[in-house]
Amino acid sequence: MPEFIKKLKRYIRLYRVFLLQNLKGDMVYRSNFITLVIMDIGFVSISVILFKIIFGHVNNIAGWTFHQSVILIGSVGLIREMAYLTFRRGFLELGNHIRTGTFDMFMVKPIAPNIHLAFRHISLSESFGEALMGFILVTYGIMHLDNFHWITIPLYIIFLFNSLFIYYGFSLLINSVVFWVIKTQELNTIIYFFMETSRYPGDIFRGAGKIIFTFIIPIGIIATVPASILTGRIGWRFALVSLLIGVTFLSVGLLVWRKSIEHYSSASG
Repeated sequence: MPEFIKKLKRYIRLYRVFLLQNLKGDMVYRSNFITLVIMDIGFVSISVILFKIIFGHVNNIAGWTFHQSVILIGSVGLIREMAYLTFRRGFLELGNHIRTGTFDMFMVKPIAPNIHLAFRHISLSESFGEALMGFILVTYGIMHLDNFHWITIPLYIIFLFNSLFIYYGFSLLINSVVFWVIKTQELNTIIYFFMETSRYPGDIFRGAGKIIFTFIIPIGIIATVPASILTGRIGWRFALVSLLIGVTFLSVGLLVWRKSIEHYSSASG
């Protein structure tokens, strides 16, 4: 355990260094930062407007009211920003590093390649506007809930981190394929739509679809479970199941990544 704590403290120090460096880079291009924020706010606003139009014709979607759905949409934005603040942008560049042979430098540094790759390109700007809108939407949704309890906020944060572990584990699994294929754009598209489709309540899935999109491709829980915590729509048994899914995806993702990286052969000659 002392060794684990020592390693954890080292990674936290490294994260702080990489974060400060990347923040300086983001602030150099302020117009780019502002443009990305405005675009994110626009995209999220379109999603909310579409949901508002749908709820103009129905009272609920699989039992979810409009204000509960707003919390769901906001949760997606918060999870996505957490991902960009930890690993997402770094993994977007994995394919390019392997094609050009620059992944060699990740193999020789005294830090795990997946951690170095993740921390190297931490981005505040990529999804900051979506996170800002996420916070506003979650707050707005809470203000319109009849059964809200403040105790659910720390639980909500815990399950947001659990969703981040699921997202990271899923990204590791998909990106591990990069060590066998050359074209990687399609892989990043899969990960992109993984989060995009999680804007819809997991309760819309039935039968085999429910099993597939809960345990195999968990788009039915990654944002639905944290939002369900706030809205009082989840029982403790399924909450525990989602925590187990988070641990499983993180463990399997790391295992597959470590096995896949053994197939890496430098392209730099």
